[in-house]
Amino acid sequence: MNKIFLIDDDEDDQLLFIEAIQSIYPVLQYDTAANGKIALDKLKSSPSLPDIIFLDLNMPVMNGLEFLIQIKKENALSRIPVGIFTTSDLRLDKALTKELGAQFFLTKPNDFQVLRKKLQQILSEDFLSEEYMSVT
Repeated sequence: MNKIFLIDDDEDDQLLFIEAIQSIYPVLQYDTAANGKIALDKLKSSPSLPDIIFLDLNMPVMNGLEFLIQIKKENALSRIPVGIFTTSDLRLDKALTKELGAQFFLTKPNDFQVLRKKLQQILSEDFLSEEYMSVT
């Protein structure tokens, strides 16, 4: 695992996520985007693709569901594992994102140490080999 991509419009959530990732894997590269449209544009023009995408659902311009639908249509991008990273804990969101091809669903925890633990679990090789997991 060399590079992750976080798509989230909340700057505070981005900073907390990046701080957690850097505390676990200090050499891991990361990129961010504030909505699905910016993310798709970045991915299409990037010379190197991320190993995994963390995707918020509620964003302006292009939300997480719209992004998930679009990325699965792009041959060059469709194999990148995409996981949901959102405040939602709704069963409907979990079921719909799984149906659309998300690999995992992580409800954003309020505690930094819990966030670190869950990110460490997700980024482990064992987890990424599983078909789908709800990390709540």
